[in-house]
Amino acid sequence: MTDPATAPWGRIALIYLIGVFGMLVVSSAVPALGGIAAEFHPPSPATIGWVMSMPALAAAVSSLCVGWMVDRFGDRPMMLVGGALVIVADLGVVMAHAIDLLLAWRVLGGLGYVCMVVGAVTMITRLTEGRQRTAALALWSTVIPASFVLASFYGLVVGHQLGWRMAFAGHAVGAGLLVALGQTLLPAPGERKPSRLQGLGAVIRTPWPFVLGLSFAAAAFLQTGFVATLPRLLSESIGVGEVQVLSFNILAMLCNVAGAFMFGTLYNRGIRPVSMGLLAVAACAVAGSLLVLAPTSLLVAMAMNCILMAGLGILVGMWSLLPLVAPSPACMGATSGLITQVTLLGVLFGPPAAFAAHAALPQGSMIFLAFGVALSLVAWPIWTKKASAGLPAGVAH
Repeated sequence: MTDPATAPWGRIALIYLIGVFGMLVVSSAVPALGGIAAEFHPPSPATIGWVMSMPALAAAVSSLCVGWMVDRFGDRPMMLVGGALVIVADLGVVMAHAIDLLLAWRVLGGLGYVCMVVGAVTMITRLTEGRQRTAALALWSTVIPASFVLASFYGLVVGHQLGWRMAFAGHAVGAGLLVALGQTLLPAPGERKPSRLQGLGAVIRTPWPFVLGLSFAAAAFLQTGFVATLPRLLSESIGVGEVQVLSFNILAMLCNVAGAFMFGTLYNRGIRPVSMGLLAVAACAVAGSLLVLAPTSLLVAMAMNCILMAGLGILVGMWSLLPLVAPSPACMGATSGLITQVTLLGVLFGPPAAFAAHAALPQGSMIFLAFGVALSLVAWPIWTKKASAGLPAGVAH
């Protein structure tokens, strides 16, 4: 097996791309939502949000189970299973002629997505150690915005010409090629590591992983909700077309990546999480409000969207606080799995809630924003603790 201390970065990059294409199960729907709505005429705007969120439903209820299967059968085989499920689900979506059937195929795609993503991040931890592992996991934390960049770029360049079905067909081809490369180039696991479920009971009895996960869920709730509804929001307020929104969403997602990296860099230099958390929340509240209430021009809308996504990136970058909320070092895997499941609730409910809020009330998008911003503050007790201080209620380090 590859020496963990010297794992080639080419392999890490391939694993990262597999993770990005796994996450694209969710984000590839972004440039397709308008076409799906025009063809199927769903009964409510929230239904279109569920087209984007359905994969997160499967992931939110299965990630711990899939983690156990990765430990039982190996990360590389589970990535292969996930890739096969994604291909079948994408082809099912392409051939669907009813919205209910399309949503069902999206659930199957979610199962494939979680197999690919959990397998990929497990392989990264298997092949790396020390500083290389820290750097590799920092790269890994950007798979969500990277997937939205690719989806927006597709929608901007060829989405309107090729139609919404081609987004899913292209994703199926890309996922299949990457997983095939992974089976050829990535090393199989040797001796099995302890199960990700180790220490799950201790984690469940500790409130702080739930608290940190809820903060991440709030950021994911706002991010996916604004990405899904921004074309409609700006079309109504300043007459901006969908293609233009997709173009500056790419820049906004890059700002999201920068925000995540910024938190890790400043945290390592001793900047307190509470300072960065308050800055991020304030940026999200102000920029989001201006984006909803007063996007006086395309330039202003672009700037506010970038600031909003950068703030959300800082909040998501707080995965570095994981050691503060784990009951013990032996429970890191279970803690990570639990936080992931809670986070995915934000991905699941963000788009449908954003569509429903915008359609139901004149200031529905502001209510959506206020709820997400307020929920992100739930992690305040974690932000205010230093790494050596620990947390109350029996959290051991």
